[in-house]
Amino acid sequence: MAEGLGIEPADAISRLVADAESDNMLRVNHYPPAPAQQAGRLLTGFGEHTDPQIISVLRSNGTTGLEIAGHDGAWASVPPEADSFFINVGDALQVLTNGRFRSVKHRVVVSSERSRVSMIFLGGPPPGARLAPLPQLLGDGGGSRYREFTWKEYKSSSHRGRLVDDRLRPFEN
Repeated sequence: MAEGLGIEPADAISRLVADAESDNMLRVNHYPPAPAQQAGRLLTGFGEHTDPQIISVLRSNGTTGLEIAGHDGAWASVPPEADSFFINVGDALQVLTNGRFRSVKHRVVVSSERSRVSMIFLGGPPPGARLAPLPQLLGDGGGSRYREFTWKEYKSSSHRGRLVDDRLRPFEN
């Protein structure tokens, strides 16, 4: 990813996730089968949100339910592939790339007769890591979409809001 963006050093992003103090976690989610639903009623398993970390790597048991929001706000189902990984850009990576990579709003709906199980690796930076757009991605005018902040500041700010809120807004220039 760093190579494709022309970032030096090449580990400028990956070292934040590989650091011994990184805020990484592995989460397992279980969504039981949906009960008989009323016509047109959607049962939410996990509400709409963006992932805050740098990157999320998800693997599911091949059951439907994951949806992503398009630019127009319409929801699209992600085809369930039991043998594939789904990679999400997180809010922190959106900041580091000055918006070139965007975190994608997604949710899980329960619409299946089968249980959905997913495992997600969430790769976050260390609490004291200073996050700001990388210098190589500021463009000709040197414009930064985000002010510098720490991961700890971001988490503290995001915990005061709702899951659906734009958690990067307080850090925009």
